[in-house]
Amino acid sequence: MPSRTPPTTDWTPAFVADIVAATLESADEHGLPVAVGHVAKAHDLSPATVAEWVARARAAQAAPVPPGLLFCHACDQTMILLQLPRCEQQYLCRPACGRAPVSAAVVREIIARAVLDHTPHLVPRGKTAGAASYAPGPIQRVTVGAKGTDLHIAWRLIPQQLAKPTLSMAQRLDYARRHADGGKRADAIDVLCTGLLHTDPTGGGIALDTATAKAAALLAELALAEGDPDRALPWAVWAHRSLKRLLGVTSAEARDALKVLAAVHRRRGNLSIAANNYSDLIRQNTEAEGPRALATLAAQATLALVLYQDGQCLPARQLLTRTLTAHLQAHSNHPDGPRMNRELDRMRNTCIQRCHDHPAELADRQLSPTRVSSSG
Repeated sequence: MPSRTPPTTDWTPAFVADIVAATLESADEHGLPVAVGHVAKAHDLSPATVAEWVARARAAQAAPVPPGLLFCHACDQTMILLQLPRCEQQYLCRPACGRAPVSAAVVREIIARAVLDHTPHLVPRGKTAGAASYAPGPIQRVTVGAKGTDLHIAWRLIPQQLAKPTLSMAQRLDYARRHADGGKRADAIDVLCTGLLHTDPTGGGIALDTATAKAAALLAELALAEGDPDRALPWAVWAHRSLKRLLGVTSAEARDALKVLAAVHRRRGNLSIAANNYSDLIRQNTEAEGPRALATLAAQATLALVLYQDGQCLPARQLLTRTLTAHLQAHSNHPDGPRMNRELDRMRNTCIQRCHDHPAELADRQLSPTRVSSSG
């Protein structure tokens, strides 16, 4: 097994399982890169060694059985894939509870046979040799007894068709983006859902890595585009929380996730929350790119629309007037200018038609030195 730290006799399966368990527990709070460094230092290992052990435990594309499916009957902990030098692949719970490791090959063979016997239609033609990879579709959980042949399989009430189960999360994210850009949103959603099958976005933790967090953000964005904001919301919340922790609150990825989250709240009618999200986005865009950057002004314009939608027409018109003025000064030929102007005219005309008691023209002049013509 390639490693930066020379193998020693201390490298037992239980030791590796405990190292992986400690790393993943820390990663749930700090993110994987930070957790790897902390655990490696605490046990006098190189970060490359710890990262390799964790990657092997989480690698869907190389695992005999998909990660997150196996549980130890004795301690009820998930089991991870291990491979020490000159040893076959084995599974052991994390942290190790004292049980003996079980052969990965034996577990894979039993699960593959069970999948083909119970739900052969979920394994695509020509993929039967890798039937175990499709196990999370029909199987909720596999409890491993004292022996590797003693498996208790809990089947899903509604089996799911998995999309490309052996892709890594980075590959999955790239695949989903390409298909979404090509107009195949359903395919993109399917491949993201397969990768996030064992993730609970309503828990208090964060994604272990940025690819997973970005996948959740993209899933939220696509679910919103498909008209399902309720499905999008937990993924948007989790993705934003994760990317803030992993990359920083003003990182481009975290700001993109916040934009998705704000849009989801707006679509669900949570207008006060959406307004707060857009206000945060304005501040973060300002810090990262400047007050007159396109992203900052776009967020301001959208906040104005949300305020207007929430019945706050006067502050909405004032904000949009100020934003339009700044936009025309900084980006005079950008197509967003005419669009903002049309929205401002729409707000103004609606206020007139509904006989609002604020002066229609004065409302837009309070924060703008000159009236912008409708031509933009």
